[in-house]
Amino acid sequence: MLQQFKSYIASNKLLGYTNSVLAAVSGGVDSMALLHLLLAAGYKTGVAHCNFQLRGDESDGDERMVREYCDKENIPFFVVRFDVGKYAAQKGISIQMAARELRYTWFESVTAEHGFDKIAVAHNANDEVETFFLNLARGTGLRGLSGMAAAKGKIVRPLLFAPRTDIAQYVREHGLRFREDSSNSQVKYARNRIRIEVIPELAKLNPDFLSTMQGNMERLKAAQLLVERTADDLRKKACAKKGSTLYIKIPELPTDQRRFWLFELLCEYGFSGATVNDIAAALNGISGKIFYSPTHTLLKNRNTLIVTPQERELTAQAAENVKPDGKQWELELELEEDGLHTRKVKLGSVAFSFEILDNRSIPLNQGSSVALFDYNALQFPLKLRLWQAGDKFVPLGMRGEKKLSDFFTDSKLNLFEKQEQLLLCSANGHVAWVVERRIDNRYRVTEATTRILKAKAEHAELP
Repeated sequence: MLQQFKSYIASNKLLGYTNSVLAAVSGGVDSMALLHLLLAAGYKTGVAHCNFQLRGDESDGDERMVREYCDKENIPFFVVRFDVGKYAAQKGISIQMAARELRYTWFESVTAEHGFDKIAVAHNANDEVETFFLNLARGTGLRGLSGMAAAKGKIVRPLLFAPRTDIAQYVREHGLRFREDSSNSQVKYARNRIRIEVIPELAKLNPDFLSTMQGNMERLKAAQLLVERTADDLRKKACAKKGSTLYIKIPELPTDQRRFWLFELLCEYGFSGATVNDIAAALNGISGKIFYSPTHTLLKNRNTLIVTPQERELTAQAAENVKPDGKQWELELELEEDGLHTRKVKLGSVAFSFEILDNRSIPLNQGSSVALFDYNALQFPLKLRLWQAGDKFVPLGMRGEKKLSDFFTDSKLNLFEKQEQLLLCSANGHVAWVVERRIDNRYRVTEATTRILKAKAEHAELP
């Protein structure tokens, strides 16, 4: 078992000889075997244990046993207790999903704080087959049927080669203590039902069912690699990203197997097969349709699909609701003795800088991110806020007012762009700048201008 363990790590390049490893140890048979094997293989190892407090004294017993083993073997031990039920309720997710999010986030923090190189988890060959059927039942593409990744980021799974029976035998041979999780026998959980009721029936058809399934998943993984290469080419051709927003050009999508390729592009954003089918059916329909995954929102806007995170940081919030350091986002600029004053602020993901210049020795056209105003025409304090229904301005080069809603329509802004459009307003309520789009004609620089206010918007963090 130890030799197979070392061989699997080497062939999959999971760990280097000098790597330090944080082992996720619940106290169950798999994780205790993992810990013992890591130590036997000579890796510098620490232990992370999550007490989810879901099984009362049983959960506390797991923690005590793992702690005692680590104390005996002089292994660094890290433990945390989570209120999983509260977290799941806040997020609107299942207990299992909540536990997963909590533990992996914590593993990453322990790794960063204590300098571990990798995080080892104890998934085995049986877990991989169970995941196959779980994904199959829920609906998935090739990726979901290809098995677990042996390594993903800092996460490594050195026991994926091993059937659960071999792991149990190894634990018996070395006299390792472990704890049985009573919830593993409860078929109310989908994974347990697959393990207890589904797989044993399938194994009756093939005594070598586990290794057959491992072979099936290897072949599916090879097919998935070919698909991914084609999908990467498609992404380069059809997709563009701006910040956290993805843009997919509909005309660039293949006409054959369009749903399949659309799923490949969208699955990483949480869109299910059923939702992707609905999106595909709407590709030739009207603009404005919106679709949701648990994490993202997709908008069909003319010939483009726009995907944004649901919990994204908006470009801005209404000024009256944003109070950094106890102040509203109102910017009052004063001229200093040296004739130049610079003020920097950040609103959402946009950083703004403001300068007051004494002369007109700068080019008037500096791109959409820069606006130049007649300083003396403005009324202070200035205010940054989101666009609101009913807002109007006088677009540069025009004389009469225009509704911003009409301006947005003419500019072909999509729903998300409208929602996040920032305005720089003069104290008299006039819109001086539709940020990064157009200034108001009343505040333009003219021959009579003596001082210029230069405003610049950048999508970057302030230093």
